[in-house]
Amino acid sequence: MESTERLEHEDIGYLSMKEWNRARWAADYALKFLPWLRIAGYVRFEVEDVRVDASGGAGIGIPPTKLAYIEINRLLGELNRWTELEDAANDMLGQFLLASLGREMSTAVARWPMEDRPHRVDAMRCGGCEQLTLTYRPPRWEGDEIRVDCYCGYVLNHDEFERSVTLIELEQREAS
Repeated sequence: MESTERLEHEDIGYLSMKEWNRARWAADYALKFLPWLRIAGYVRFEVEDVRVDASGGAGIGIPPTKLAYIEINRLLGELNRWTELEDAANDMLGQFLLASLGREMSTAVARWPMEDRPHRVDAMRCGGCEQLTLTYRPPRWEGDEIRVDCYCGYVLNHDEFERSVTLIELEQREAS
């Protein structure tokens, strides 16, 4: 019978397996995510007129996307001290940097996703059950179609959904 205690091989260096998987994902995904932030126009590197009010006014006028980009880039640069991520996980500083990179990347990807995600449609009722339970589902692969569906089984394809949205917009314009 196996012990219910944590096994020694579950950890990688000073990181738990969960932290290790998150750090590995962050290091790999950052290579796609950082260029995307720049291409999407979220990060610009022209000279900014940054003025700080000493009276405790608003913060520094640097966009959060640029701050995230700079911090993730800094963490990746510092992790270059080690040839492998496993080596960094076995060092106290490397463990801290890997955990920080995982947190920074998770936050940045959640705030500025690269692709559209499924989300609720709150402005339109389901045609089957008349509840506000529709979910927009973007294409999952090349050639896939947009789908809007409900747990009751009601489904709209892209054209039907666009037609419904156009009708709702027309009704709202006429009402105002």
